[in-house]
Amino acid sequence: MDGRRPKFGVVLQGGGALGAYEAGAIDYLYSLGMECAIAAGASAGAMNAATLAGATRYPPRVLRELWERLAVDGLIPFLPKVPTPFVPALVQRIWSYYLPSPWVPGMYRPRLDYWNLPSWTSLTKPTLRRTLDNLLDWDQVRDARHMRLIVSASGVETGRIAYFSNISAGELPGGPEYPPVRFGPEHVQASGSIFPGFPWTMITNRAWWDGGLIDNTPLKPVLDNLRGDEPATMPIFVIDVNSDTAPLPGNMVQGAFRLLEMFAANRLRADLDTARSYTRFITALRQADEQLPPDASVRQTPEWIESLSYDHVRQIHLINMNKPAQDSPGDFSRASIERRLSAGYDQCRAVLEEAGWSPPPAPAPTPALEQLAAERASTRLREQRELEPHQPARS
Repeated sequence: MDGRRPKFGVVLQGGGALGAYEAGAIDYLYSLGMECAIAAGASAGAMNAATLAGATRYPPRVLRELWERLAVDGLIPFLPKVPTPFVPALVQRIWSYYLPSPWVPGMYRPRLDYWNLPSWTSLTKPTLRRTLDNLLDWDQVRDARHMRLIVSASGVETGRIAYFSNISAGELPGGPEYPPVRFGPEHVQASGSIFPGFPWTMITNRAWWDGGLIDNTPLKPVLDNLRGDEPATMPIFVIDVNSDTAPLPGNMVQGAFRLLEMFAANRLRADLDTARSYTRFITALRQADEQLPPDASVRQTPEWIESLSYDHVRQIHLINMNKPAQDSPGDFSRASIERRLSAGYDQCRAVLEEAGWSPPPAPAPTPALEQLAAERASTRLREQRELEPHQPARS
């Protein structure tokens, strides 16, 4: 992390292939000269957040590479590609909207053990871990000094949310929703284990499903883990990839997608309303405190003291992608992925320009950040030299 760049936080929703919108939006935020200090995500958003944290090159470029690896060129990968003009329009429509991509090599493959069909609890086998292993530095992902990372997951047995994070146990907020872990690919996979497409992910003898089932817009863990003056100065961007309104579903698949979208939209509205109420409460409480006599008994109560210690988060920006209602989260076709990457960039720019928003000034570099940047640069230089072919000395 470069201590000279302004920092931002980001909240990334789940939405399958719609996560490409988020990658495009992040590309625009980085183009403003900023970099991410804290990211929270659910499902596809967790995958994007982990990629941001683990990228050893320019993060938006690595995010684009991730989505290029997830894109598929035909209904069945590995078969010869049929040129688009020869594919009937109805077939293309069925593939892109009515049916999810049945095989995305970089994320999942279909199950073939049909003899076990009565005991299936999922329709696919995940392959995402191999994709992430090829792109990310997991030691860097685990380094919260580089970037704080949180992903949500839903307990299959408990029905409760968990926020898995790379933040050390001593710095995490209290509560059972913040279990201390050594962060790894299994936590990203757990956050995206959506039923019935994916099997649940086992972590410490517990089964976990998709984080979006309970918290698809994990704004709370970002607010819980801000530091110093970040609540007052650092912008938090919430990337919304789901539609508030949509036409009536035309089949079962559309109905299932719309149902999940409505869950996500309702939770987002509730979270934003809570954040606004929280801000109004803190403002009113501090104004009241200024009017009280210094020796007022209420000022000595633990509840009053604790309430005054709450941070006032001033900059939460909702970036609505305004996606077409028929844009399916199951459509991983290459043309759709490329369109979403470009649309995410353009829409984020349009929203912020319309609001007249500009990046905050860069913070003063701290010794810790300068040391971290020097360590990263030294490590990459050493790795580059190790990869270079040996040149014999000249006589």
